[in-house]
Amino acid sequence: MREICSVVLAAGSSRRLGFNKLTLKIDSEAVIRMSVVPFIEAELGDVVVVTGPHMSEITGELHGLSVTVVHNEDHRSGMSSSIKAALSCIRSAEAVFFHLGDKPFIKKGLLKDMVEAYRRTGKPIIVPVCNGKKGHPVLMSVAPYIEEMKSLEGDKGLREVIEKHKEDVLCIEADDGVLFDIDTDDDVRDLKRKGYSVEKDRG
Repeated sequence: MREICSVVLAAGSSRRLGFNKLTLKIDSEAVIRMSVVPFIEAELGDVVVVTGPHMSEITGELHGLSVTVVHNEDHRSGMSSSIKAALSCIRSAEAVFFHLGDKPFIKKGLLKDMVEAYRRTGKPIIVPVCNGKKGHPVLMSVAPYIEEMKSLEGDKGLREVIEKHKEDVLCIEADDGVLFDIDTDDDVRDLKRKGYSVEKDRG
């Protein structure tokens, strides 16, 4: 049985916030580290982190973790370029999780549930859903879609591939961690309202 890899996309510039949101500390742990650790703990296969303009800071936050860091030289072209940057690392895998580096509240149990659903049903795309909204990570078989991944353009990411193959998709219920991300000051304030300690990286 070939492995299930995980790709965490962390090549954004955080323009809306004005600082690197992936090094934001929530209860003293960086967002990017929180986003990556569940995939390592699930022990599914290689974990790849795709970085962009903040490669050194992100690599620093991942110190001591068993991950492969890939630098996306073309990060200004949008999310599709980060997906393509990871393809050489995943082409031999059976399936791959794609996750976003600013979604820090994913649980290892969800990943296990998604793999179980993938194995049990034979559906090649598994998507978590909360309150009727699709979230991340997405689990996809590699072989059926890798050529389409190679031809992605712009900032749409995998949405167009998933939309094109709706009959291949199985949605499973999950908590709101699959939806929550950090894009705005309101998101940061929301974390504080929920009782989290939030601190910008002093570096």
